Amino acid sequence: MGIIDGQPLAVDRTHAALARLESDVIFGCVFLGFVTHMLGSGETPRWDVDSGDEDAGRQQADLQDVLNRIGALTGVEGAVVQAGKSPTYDGGQALQLAIASPLQDGKAHAGSVQWSRHVADHISRIVTSKKSWLFGLITRSGPSELLEFTLDNERGAYYGIVDDPANTVPKVISSVRRLIPYGSEGGRWRYGMEYHGLIGYDSEATLHTARTTPKQAGSIEPTGLIGSWDGRGKVCGYCHGMVWALAEVRCNYPQGKPFELALGKQTHKLSSCFGCSTFQLANGRVASSMHLGRSESWVPLPEDENATAPFSTGLAVESVDGQVGAKERRDREVFADMNKAWAEHVATWLLMGAERVRRAGRGTFSAQVLETAAALSAEAGRRSQRGAANLFLDALTVHDKDLNRLKRFLDPAPH
Repeated sequence: MGIIDGQPLAVDRTHAALARLESDVIFGCVFLGFVTHMLGSGETPRWDVDSGDEDAGRQQADLQDVLNRIGALTGVEGAVVQAGKSPTYDGGQALQLAIASPLQDGKAHAGSVQWSRHVADHISRIVTSKKSWLFGLITRSGPSELLEFTLDNERGAYYGIVDDPANTVPKVISSVRRLIPYGSEGGRWRYGMEYHGLIGYDSEATLHTARTTPKQAGSIEPTGLIGSWDGRGKVCGYCHGMVWALAEVRCNYPQGKPFELALGKQTHKLSSCFGCSTFQLANGRVASSMHLGRSESWVPLPEDENATAPFSTGLAVESVDGQVGAKERRDREVFADMNKAWAEHVATWLLMGAERVRRAGRGTFSAQVLETAAALSAEAGRRSQRGAANLFLDALTVHDKDLNRLKRFLDPAPH
């Protein structure tokens, strides 16, 4: 195996195909369990494509086909999973955003996706009038070397922010790259390739650019410049702006509304990636819109001693109950609690999905997928919940569009 049994893989075509197969099955099982959970709680999950793409119609048809097949596998009577089109942001229209709406009694409730889409549209009209102010916040938020890169040159420029009356000087944050030791945070898989997880690591043509280019204009690199990383002993992960916004709500603004903004002309649709969608649902919220673009190397919140550094500068010198640093320690506990909830849910979804694959059997899934799902279920059952959930993170380091993963997962013919 590779991801599932924790063994490094050689850099050749055969082993790359094995990594892709395992990644597809892990992602597919978690996705199937996630959708089953949402449908069982009365939701109609919705995933969007970019309406500005030339082939948006074909993308939407492909997505709806996949979602129909996933819906049929959930076992939920009358299950409906929708594919839609996001409004396009071209730098001049209203800013697009995705909002994480709270759930009732910790559960999804009928209509919450539709309600949160309505709220997102309302907030987008408000923040459009403050677009220049938001741009100013971002361009002042990072080290000087990051400011050479304008927002309009970025792809995937999604920024997390919290709407709250007390958030008078809001922090707007993009995804932050994290270097995670393989043995920490529940244990991670060693692919056997240097710069594992860094977007662009799997191609010599893109690796140099990936190492020398800052992530985004508003990103603060807690690990130092990624170009100095020696590529050994660690995996690179990306903690997205929505995840940081959710943590900001829990730590500082309990009544705040966390959401993501799309800023810049290279970021056209705005909806939560699947990684962020799992984190939201596990922590009592539901995304207004989701996409199946790229969740590449997505990770949850950090938990080490520097966990809060890129999230809220100045925490270390703040005082709670007369103790300097007490708030930082308390916030780290919140991070760990949110990660624990995420791991519990993802481990459950993974096993739920693997069981549904087993029940469906041949004719629905290829023999390769069935065999891999059986091995995945056995391995996840042996691990702690965090260890099982980390199989999902490991799968996301094998980079591809998430819709492509699901199409291969559902293909009854051998890969």
